[in-house]
Amino acid sequence: MNRQRMGVLGLLALGCLLWQGASAQRAKVRVFAFDATASEINVILTQEGFISRRYPTHRVVAKSFSGKIELPADERKMTATLEAEAKSLTNQDTAMGEFERKEFHAALRNTVLEVETFPLIKFASTSLTDVQKTGDKRSFTLTGDLTLHGVTKRVSFPINATISDTELHATGEAKLKQSDFGMKPFEKGLGLIKIGDEVKVTFTIVAKSK
Repeated sequence: MNRQRMGVLGLLALGCLLWQGASAQRAKVRVFAFDATASEINVILTQEGFISRRYPTHRVVAKSFSGKIELPADERKMTATLEAEAKSLTNQDTAMGEFERKEFHAALRNTVLEVETFPLIKFASTSLTDVQKTGDKRSFTLTGDLTLHGVTKRVSFPINATISDTELHATGEAKLKQSDFGMKPFEKGLGLIKIGDEVKVTFTIVAKSK
């Protein structure tokens, strides 16, 4: 009877230790939520048509997005997620008039992105590689699954980040092809307007500790 009692007490003690260990691990995970008001996501389109003399590139920004970064003690296991509304992509060309901008948005949102059918753009990280750490500075290659226009592709791009107890600041750049995501680059007027297949995405993310 005493042996049975000792065995039960031992199992209970072991269970408590395991639970405390798991709780400690969970407590070490820091969560940073994106601050959309301080962050910026740019999509740079290259104009290959005749009007490239006037608009060599088009700058489009995401106006509505959210995301978070979970940072455990082992930073190589960091995860990042992002979700943006496709219809929030907005042209920021300073030389473009409002009529041209309206036409641009109609083509981008209705013809290319088809936002009514594919309303969300999503990214979920899968791994970090080439991690370099110096003080509060980090650099690494982030790999993850990007879902755009209903198609999911694995992408990788370099990141530079600064991490403090209360804030994470990250910058990066990636190049994508519209055709890889089932989109046809916009073209109109027998080559007068012709957007290149490759686009460049640049971003500055500011995330605050929760």
